[in-house]
This record gives sequence, structure tokens and C-alpha cells, in this order.
Amino acid sequence: MLEKIMKEVKRKVKKKSLNITTAAVIGFLLSCPMAMGEGLEITQETGEEILFNEEIYDKATHPFEENTFENNVYTNNMNIEDSDSVGNTGCGLFIEMDENLGLKIDNNGIILGSRKGYNQDGFGVWNYTSKIEKINNNGIILGEGQRYGRGILNYATISSIENKGIIYGNSGSIASGVQNESSGIIGKIDNSGKIMGVLANESRGIYNTKTITDIKNTGIIYGNGNTGFGIKGNGGVIKILENSGFIIGIGNNGEGHGISNYNNYSEGPIENLENTGKIIGISVNGSGYGLAGINSGSKPITIIDNLGMIIGKGKSSGKGLLSESTSGDKINNFGIIYGNTHAIDTNTTGEPAGNNYGLLLNSTDSKKVIKLSEVKKDIVNYGIIFKVKADGTYELESDTSTEYTGGEEVTVDMFSKKRDMKVENASTSTSGSVSFSGNTYENYILNGITDTLKVSGTGNTIKGSVVNAYTSAIKFGTTENNSLIISGSIINGGLDDNGIAIKGDSKNDELILEAEEITFKDGNEKINTVINGSIDLGGGDNKLTISEGTVINGEIITGSGNNTLILGKENLNRSAEQEEINIFNNIKGFDETSIKGNVTIFDKTYVFNKDLSVVEEKLTAELGDITLENGSNLILKIDDTQKEGDKITGHALHGNTGSISSNGGKLLLDVGKLSAGTIVNFGGTELTDSMKGNEVNYSSGITLDSLSLLHNIEKISNKDIKVTIKGSLPVMSYPDDINYNQLNKIYQGIISTDQVKYFDILSKKNISTFLEYLNNIYAGNPYSYSSELSRKSTGMFRDIVTENIFRPETNKWMIHGGLTHIDGGTKDTYYGKGYYTYDIGSADMDADTKITGAYMLGEYGVSDTLTSGVIIGGNKLKSDLSNGSKVDGSALYLGAYAKKYVGNLKVTAGAGFQYGDYNTDRIAVNKVASDLAEPVIKYSDNYNDISYDIYLNGRYSNPIGDNLFLEPYATLSYTYVDQDGANEESKTLAIETDSKSFDYTVGKVGVDLKKVIPHEKGKSTVSAGVSYTKILDGAEEKYITGKFKNESNFDILIAHKNEHSIGLNAKYALELENGIIFDVKGTYSIERDSHNQSGKNRTKGEWIIGTGLGYKF
Repeated sequence: MLEKIMKEVKRKVKKKSLNITTAAVIGFLLSCPMAMGEGLEITQETGEEILFNEEIYDKATHPFEENTFENNVYTNNMNIEDSDSVGNTGCGLFIEMDENLGLKIDNNGIILGSRKGYNQDGFGVWNYTSKIEKINNNGIILGEGQRYGRGILNYATISSIENKGIIYGNSGSIASGVQNESSGIIGKIDNSGKIMGVLANESRGIYNTKTITDIKNTGIIYGNGNTGFGIKGNGGVIKILENSGFIIGIGNNGEGHGISNYNNYSEGPIENLENTGKIIGISVNGSGYGLAGINSGSKPITIIDNLGMIIGKGKSSGKGLLSESTSGDKINNFGIIYGNTHAIDTNTTGEPAGNNYGLLLNSTDSKKVIKLSEVKKDIVNYGIIFKVKADGTYELESDTSTEYTGGEEVTVDMFSKKRDMKVENASTSTSGSVSFSGNTYENYILNGITDTLKVSGTGNTIKGSVVNAYTSAIKFGTTENNSLIISGSIINGGLDDNGIAIKGDSKNDELILEAEEITFKDGNEKINTVINGSIDLGGGDNKLTISEGTVINGEIITGSGNNTLILGKENLNRSAEQEEINIFNNIKGFDETSIKGNVTIFDKTYVFNKDLSVVEEKLTAELGDITLENGSNLILKIDDTQKEGDKITGHALHGNTGSISSNGGKLLLDVGKLSAGTIVNFGGTELTDSMKGNEVNYSSGITLDSLSLLHNIEKISNKDIKVTIKGSLPVMSYPDDINYNQLNKIYQGIISTDQVKYFDILSKKNISTFLEYLNNIYAGNPYSYSSELSRKSTGMFRDIVTENIFRPETNKWMIHGGLTHIDGGTKDTYYGKGYYTYDIGSADMDADTKITGAYMLGEYGVSDTLTSGVIIGGNKLKSDLSNGSKVDGSALYLGAYAKKYVGNLKVTAGAGFQYGDYNTDRIAVNKVASDLAEPVIKYSDNYNDISYDIYLNGRYSNPIGDNLFLEPYATLSYTYVDQDGANEESKTLAIETDSKSFDYTVGKVGVDLKKVIPHEKGKSTVSAGVSYTKILDGAEEKYITGKFKNESNFDILIAHKNEHSIGLNAKYALELENGIIFDVKGTYSIERDSHNQSGKNRTKGEWIIGTGLGYKF
């Protein structure tokens, strides 16, 4: 205990290089409480193994039983939580390793460190001295403390952090989602989830004082506190930062920074920043900075490429880019940089340099858009620099040196690639800008303030271009019908807070959005069309076509009129892996919609308010009359928490008014989490006669189906559908060695207990993975292995009796005891390459078997030709299965026997009774788990069996030379094993098994060559030989009956035995005149591979060794 306390103290003060003694520890304990916690410590010292809470990892004793550690990957599927009130620091996962062993952490659960008392800290994960290969987070990592709250705290090296979940720091003082300091090095942070620091006096999404090589963000990095930072660097370096998501810092009273990176060294704070998303800093009462690159050294941010928005807004001041490098940061702006005080500001002699191809603007009358010295101006302006005045008018930056009047083609550097583009700036006035009106723009950057491009008439195209505006970027004209195709282009607009990037009017407008191949200097590249803002087509009869490869970061709205929406592009040669259109935002006002591709409509949307708070709302899709064209699929996500009565209403079409019909396409409902019999109501959307589910067992022409391959949809009215479960596994041409009928029984057991909802089966590949799960229940079940352990255990004691060459004298006893061990196993192969074109692997099931025991026998000489004896023994028995499951038990054996000697023939007859006690751990890995299920669950139970064994053995000793004998022998045995049932109780997908009896008849023949060596005080005997064993009856497959929650039965396979085996045997025995006897023996058993119905069984070889010591009275 003292050693652990000393380690804990050293962790606290190691940074200060103090010498820690026991006296210091006692003083420390007297002065303040320690954090002993209930979290997990992973530690390792040089040359030693990795320890988990100071123990070598063992599945049986690990405190987090559903977690795994394999190939240096620790996977958390549970809650690791240190929230004890004792101690000043709570740490969910603490890591301190001396060597680089390639440790990886996979988190699918919750890792929490929490302390809420005064001056206390909470860390989710704390990497103290280790070199960690990767932290992969799909769950939640949370640190909450009154003083410091840090999701991940890194003092050493983490090669990669991949976050698809939430990394969260919460504190009253200082909070960070990810904090890298001390000697910290992080190779890469790849975030598609949320990294947040909140509720603190100072909150940071990411805080860095050392080195982060690469940050790639497609999610949200967010700091919201009294002072808030999306990313804060303090003396640290970030090599590359790529953002296409949101980096947001909100300060309530203090400053708000999207990115702030201070570095007083010669090394640049950020070498490359590539932004296509939004970097925003807002302060309610203080100053807001979008990007503050602060470096008092000589090296600047090497390059900033901005195609998105960099925004700084605050009550005191707001700056889009604050550059303080003594040699000036470098920037290429193709999008928008806005600060309500300055778009770009510098407070040193070093001034930013680069090119502005887009918009730079502010909204403070008395301040310049770009605050630079009067001597040097190194930003070459190709775009528009202006201010939005308090009276709502606009004013160009008065400094004429920043004006650009050209329109010539320029070669631009865009993300380290060169393109030839033409920059066109609209003529401006105090009321806005004059709209462009051309009908074809390819490789253009069009800049304006209001309604940059006005589209009139038909045949208009924008390709490979960027259109920027403060208000709407594109506006349709009012005099005639209009059409526009946008391909491979980025449209930025709606900065004036109405959020509209493309705006229609009262006429009939047609808009087509699609991806496109764009020409660069070094070749072509496919570019998506991105609309940063909403689309509002206004009144009239409007038509909008959205093809694959389009991203719309905003709502889609139309007004009165007959409005048509086309989602997808018809492609008769559509592949299974085609692109999809995902609808995350509201769609409003359409009268008819045609679905021509793969379209997914989600059930929820996220609304970003002006104060950057996020509100989750039900997604609305007003699509009108919907037609599913040939080959299309409309996937509808469903939220089962929203109901009206007993009917589910949580989907986007419930609020629609219209109908849905099929012209060869399908409506696929994501009902994998729903129970059989669930009713889903479609509200104002009518299901027409062309929408056919499985209500009358259609063999073809189904147009209303489940996304899950295990569910059916029945249309019970034109407003309601009912969810049903398929009664059998999907029928297809499975390989011959897949036992479809047996796996189907297990599947039907899952159905009978309403547990199909715990699986997401969306493709044929998912089916093959699901088969693996079912096969692990059928053929990789630990309950099916204990009977074989018991059979081998009784055989071990039988062989001890029959192979014992020592013989007591008449009317005297002999005692003999010893140790014995079996080490072997089998490999059973059940299926290999599947029906599908891809390889689903094989279902090889390895069983590593070990039996270790001790025995004592006493034998009495009844006469000169007859002896009798008793034997008692015990074994530890264990089988580790390759799927992670195991059976671990102990057996107590009691037997009696008699030996009759007739000339050179010895006949042995005996019987034995054995009692076995087993503990099993069944590991179920659900690789197709729905979000209702845990991907890994450990089930455990304890049960018993009893075994009976009778046997008859004959051995003939034939002399063939001087003390040399040839000894043929034969044994016939019968073994009966009666196994109790097991019950995994109340966990999800837990099983029960019935009791089962097994019987085996086995014959064994062999021959030994034996040499007797007399010596002065006794004799030695050396023998070697070969034996052949055949299972005469009982080798065939047998089954244990299993069930889920006492419902329909299924079979659990007791793998067939290899009927034939050959053993190579060797033995040495010593018998002394003083009565001491000793022997040692070994056998290597080789079994012949066999085939029987389900697959192939091959042995891995089996060693049997033993030694004994005794005394003859």
C-alpha cells in the first residue's frame, strides 16, 4: 500500500524534480488527501510486462470484465469511472509506461475522472510518461473538476487520436477537451465528433503547449466559458491544421477565440492552415477573434488557405485574423474573413502577407478593415475589402492601394495545387453591389456584397468557381423563368444573419447542383459542390435538382407555387457502392419530389443560433408527392422515442402533406431497433397502392421494405406500417459447410425474445458477419467443451492405474502419488470462403486445453496373484477458445481397481467417479451491433458435472532377451458424463442450456519395449512404445440444447471427436530395495484429421507428462 501511495505522490511532483522519501510521503498524507480512486492504471517498467491496476492482465480477474486486451490493444466497453470523493484528483484512465510497446486504446464506453470539491481536478485519460500508438474514441471521455477538467491530458507521446465520439472537459476554473503539455507530442488528431471544453472560467476545445503534428477536423471543436477557445496554443506548435467543420470559441465576459496560438520561439506556431469550414470567435461582452496567430519569434504561420469563413465578433472588438508574427503570417483568402472591428489586424512590425481573392470586411465605422502600418502593405488584393456601416450601408476600404480593378486570369495556389482562375469583383456602392449577369462562369471567383450573381433566363452555368457575398451570393431574376447549373463550385453567402446563400423570387426558377471534374495544372480532380448557407427559391413554380456529391450547409426552402425537387441523378448502371445524398437539414415547401438515386433523410437536425448555441430538433421534410424512380432507394431514419399513442411518429415524412408512390424504386425504413409489431405512422403522407410491403407475402415487386435484412414491413393502411421480423435467415446460396439449419435455429431464438433490434444487418456483408456471431454460439461455445475436459480427466486417472508397473508384496501396502499434466487442443473449421465475392474468412475455432493435477493411490497385495487399490486425485482443467471464451474448472476423482496376475499376463479392472465444477466466460463480439447494443459482452456462469468410468486392461510381458521384454496391451473403457445446465441470467442476448449426458466407449491397443536394469540397491526400468486409440462409440457430433430467456430451443455443437489417434510413449521407473519407488513418463499424441458434417477437425498435438513418488511397505 505504501509503495502505491509513493508512486501516486511521485506522479504529482515529478515535474518539479523533487526527491521523494517515505518521510515526505507521511508528511504529504498528513497534509492532504490522496487520489486512490476506482479508475484504471496501466503501468509498465523497463523489461517488465504491462500491468493493469498493478496486476498482469487476466480476463478472469480484470476488474472491467467486458473489456479486452489483445495484441497490445486495450478496448473499453464499459464505464471506467473515478468519481470517488477521496483525493484531490480523479482520473478515469492513468497510463505510465517506460517502453514503447505500441499500446492502443479503443474506447466504446465511458472513461470518466471527476472531482467536484474545492481545488480538485478531474481527468478522463492522463498519459503521463507513455508512448501510445493510438487512442480511438467512439464513446465519451470526460474529465470534470472544480479546478481543472480535462478530457485527455498528454504529458508524453500519442501518435494518433481519432475521435468519433465526445472528448469533454468541464470545470469551474480551466477546462480542456484535449490538453497537450509538459513533454507532450501528439502526431495526429482526427476529429469527426466533438472535442469540447465548457463551463469554465477558461474553456478550450484543444489546448497545446508543445507539438501537435496534424489536426484534421470535420466535426466540432468547441470552447465555451467566461473565456473560450476552440483551439488554444501557448508556446506550442501545430504543423498542419485542416478544418472543414466548426472550430468555435465563445467568451461570455472575456475573450472568445476560434484559434489562438501563442509561440515565442523561432518555430512557427502553425505551419499550414487549410480551412473550408468555419472558424469563429465570439465574445458577448469582450473581444472575439476568429484566428489569432501570435508569435513574437521570427517565424510566421507559413500559409493560411481559407475557402470558408473566419469570423471574429465581440462587444468590445472583433477581429477575423489577428497576426502578431514579427515576420508576418502568409494568407490566401478565397472565402470570407470578417471581424466587426477589423477583418485583419496586426499589433507588431511584422505584417501579414499574401493574397485576398475573396471578401474582407468589418462592421465598425471608425475602424479599418485591414489594420496595417502606413509603410508596408504586403497583402495583394484581388477581391473586395469593405465595411458594413451602422446605418446599413456599405463602404469600400478607403486605402486605394488595396483596390483591384482587373479581371485578368491569375494562377492561384489552392491547397498546394495551382489553378488558373479569373477574379471578378462587382461594382459597389453604399447600397451594395451591382450583380453580375453573365450566363457562363468556369474557373471564376465572383465577389460581391449583395446578390453577387443574378441569374436571368435559361442555360446559365457555374463550374469550378467560387461565389462570395455578404448577403445572398446568387439571386434569381424577376422578369422571366430562370435556370442555373452549379457544378464543382463553392457558394458562400448569408453572413448578414439571414443565412440565405441562394435566393429566388416570384418567377419559375430551376437550380441543378452537382459535383464535377475540375482542371488543375497537374491534372483533373473531382470537386463537390458546397453551398455554405441556405437555399430559398421563393415563389413561382421552382425546380431544384441535387445530385450526388453536393453538400448543403443550410435549409432548403421554397414559397408558393408548384415546386419540384429531384434528389439524385438517374443511372441505370448504378453500382452497389454508389455515392449517396444525405439530408441533415430541413426541407420546406415542395409539392412533388422525384427520388433518382440513393437518398437518406435523417430524423434530427441541428440548428445553430446566432449565439452559436446548438438546438437539436426533429427534421422536417416537406416533399409533397414523392415518386421513387426506377433503381432508387429512399432511406428514412426513425426516432422511436417520438410517439402519438402507441404509434411511432419520429421521422421526417410525418409532417409532410402528400403521397409516396413507386415507379420502380423503394422506400427503405431504418427499423432495425424496433420490436416486432411496432406501428409507424406516416401522418400527412399517404402510402399509395404502388407501395407494397410484405403484407401478403409478395414474392416480387416489394417497394416498401426494411433497411435491415432481418426485418419485413407490412403496410396495414395508407398511413401505417407494421414492423415484422423475418422468421428465417435470408435464403441464399450458402457454402455447403455452413450449417444453415442450425444457425437459423439460433436466429429464431433471437426473434422469439425480441432481440433482433440489437443487430444492424444492412448488407450481405453484414449477413456474413452476423453468421460469425451465430456460429460462435453454435460452434464456439464454452459450455460445449467441459464434457471433453471431464472425459480426458477421467482417462488420465485410468491411465495412471493401468500403466503403473509397481506391485505391492502380499499382505502389504504400497502408496504412490504424483503430478500429471496434459497440454493440447484442437482446431475445428466450420466454413471458409462465403457465397459472396469477398472472403469472409474462416470460422476456425481453436481450443487450447490444459489439465494439471495430482493423485495418490494405495494398493494392497491380497495374494501373490491379486492386488486391489484405491486412487484419489484432483485436476485443474481449462480450455481457452480462440474467440476469447473459456471454461475453467476443477475435478475431484475417486476410483477403485483390482489387478490379477496370471503368468506373464496382468489383467486390470477398475471404476471411477469424478465430480467437476466449472466456471465459464463466454465472450460475445457483436460486430454488427446497433446503437442499442454493446459490441462486446462477457457472460459468466458456474455449473457442475459428474462422470463415471469403468475399464478393463490386459498387458502381456513377453521376454525377448536379457531383461528385455516386449509388452503388448489393450484397454477397453466406458465413460459417462452428466453435465448440468447453465444460465447466464439477465444480460442482453444471454443464453441458457439444458443438462446433457454423454457416453463414450474407447478401445486402446499398444506395445512397449521394456528394459530392466538391475543395480546394487534396486532396479531401473526404461520403456518406449506406441499406442493406437479409437473411439468406438461417442465420437459423433452431439448437441447441448440452448435457448434465449427460456424461449425456442436451438442446438449448441459438441464438436465431433477425432476417432483415431496414435501415441508415442516413454517411461522411466526406479524401484529401490528400501521401498522407495519413483517414475516419470511422457506421451505425445497425434490425432488424424477427420471430417464430419459441419467441417474439418484437426489436432494441434497433445503432450501428457507425469511423475510420481511412492513407498512399498
